[in-house]
Amino acid sequence: MTIKKVCVVGSGTMGSGIAQVSAQAGYETTMVDVKQELLDRGMNMIKSSLGKFVQKEKIKQEDMSKTLTRLHTSIDMRNAAKDADYVIEAVFERAEVKLPIFGQLEEICPKETILASNTSGIPVSLLASATRRPDKVIGTHFMNPVPLMKGVEIVKTLLTSEQTLKVSLDFVKSLGKETVVVKDSPGFVTNRIITLVMNEAAKLLEENLASIEDIDKIEKLSHNWPMGPFELADMVGIDVLVDLLEGVYQQTGWERYKPAPILKRMVELGYTGRKVGKGFYQVFGQG
Repeated sequence: MTIKKVCVVGSGTMGSGIAQVSAQAGYETTMVDVKQELLDRGMNMIKSSLGKFVQKEKIKQEDMSKTLTRLHTSIDMRNAAKDADYVIEAVFERAEVKLPIFGQLEEICPKETILASNTSGIPVSLLASATRRPDKVIGTHFMNPVPLMKGVEIVKTLLTSEQTLKVSLDFVKSLGKETVVVKDSPGFVTNRIITLVMNEAAKLLEENLASIEDIDKIEKLSHNWPMGPFELADMVGIDVLVDLLEGVYQQTGWERYKPAPILKRMVELGYTGRKVGKGFYQVFGQG
């Protein structure tokens, strides 16, 4: 199977990042969302990202221009996905939002089209249940920020075909990424680990063991991490973190994944991180 046209459903941080690397790799790429203003915001993020690459001399201005000519936007998913070879869903991380999209894609896309999800924790088999092609549904969990992060979790369900897996591995590698194949399980690998780190950091804050600055500092110095757990939570989104923890907790009953109360309070107050300009550092920061 040869991939020529890619459709990315969702134009937020992850969707725009995936669309960018797809177009950079030479694929005709259409980014879909429900409102033009959301698409415009996503395109502005892409232009800003590519501009930084030009400034740092990682790509040439000519490369940026060529990438942008391969990028298209649409509020009409039917028109955008009708001839796509590969579709990546990257919308809000809620099953009730994703499932209808997979149902629509089943009706819109050619039978050969692979339907992938950038979900970071929702069972891919659940999403596949909305289609009549579970063998062609797979998880492609990119990391944030997509243009910079190399790793991608490829999530294979019990029904994902070997051909779908091979095509997906080849496609993601063509984007300049490195892959690890994981089973379809709650939180997969990355979020089974990193959510626990951020949850435990929140518990340390509740116990007043140290300031958020010092907790982040010692973790970065001790483990050579580029970001501490609170910096990471603010970047990922505290609401996303809570959803991920709740998802694993609800599916497994493992108490260690029960979100720390302070995380839920932050979400209730609307302090969900960098995307709203209000997160841990605005509430508890000392500087």
